[in-house]
Amino acid sequence: MSRRGGDMLHKAYWKSALWLTAGITLLALLAINTYFLNAKVEHLVAGVAFSLLSAACFTGLLKKVTGENAMTLTPFLVYATARLLTAVAVIGAYMVFTGLRGRALLPFVLVFSTYFILLDALDAWFMMKAVRDINQQA
Repeated sequence: MSRRGGDMLHKAYWKSALWLTAGITLLALLAINTYFLNAKVEHLVAGVAFSLLSAACFTGLLKKVTGENAMTLTPFLVYATARLLTAVAVIGAYMVFTGLRGRALLPFVLVFSTYFILLDALDAWFMMKAVRDINQQA
């Protein structure tokens, strides 16, 4: 892949991740205000912070991997595993710091997992595009 193509892919990913995060946040705020859901703004802040941090990491990964000639799936698999373990740690830390258990923890987990799952799908889509582009260059 040319250096220019790699620049385009990671920039497109960052823009898509920002729009996706903003869209989820706006829809969640609308749902919370419309249906008087139990979710708090702190739940959204945790989801947005995690999404932006993981998107920044994936953007760096895309920039590094698409800049190289040899492509392996190992960096993507390491990233996905680390992201999943970090998400579990965030939920565990929220549980410890707030003292919430059971059904009281459910609003946070639902909001946080929505951000996680949708951004995970975006990551998979861009990983597939990166692998396809690199295979076409080979």
